Amino acid sequence: MNICLIGSLRDTDRIREIAGELKQRGHRVHLPMDTSEAHFADRMRVKAEFMKAMFEQISVCEAVLAVNDRPRGGIEGYIGPNTFLQLGMALALGKSLFALRQWSPQLPYKEELDAMGITFLDLRLPF
Repeated sequence: MNICLIGSLRDTDRIREIAGELKQRGHRVHLPMDTSEAHFADRMRVKAEFMKAMFEQISVCEAVLAVNDRPRGGIEGYIGPNTFLQLGMALALGKSLFALRQWSPQLPYKEELDAMGITFLDLRLPF
């Protein structure tokens, strides 16, 4: 399967770890644009470039996997605004949607996430 991994850039190490696991299983994996060297000197420009690059990544994949298995700010199953936006892009493009964990009911867009029909994956099982 051709999979695009999305998630909080603060979890880049976890996203890369999962990418390695998926590649070992024979999947083709696309990762978020690396912004580590950008230093966010022009934060709005970098954010816009990131969003456009992710749209391009998502458009060439069959599926999108939200890597949300680490809590953030005490919120389990955290899905941030950019990940939510990317899931919406993927939904509009007809991609299969996956996440590692159920998101917190604290999220203001929980109802929209629920409506997307996202499948939860257990990476210990083959898919």
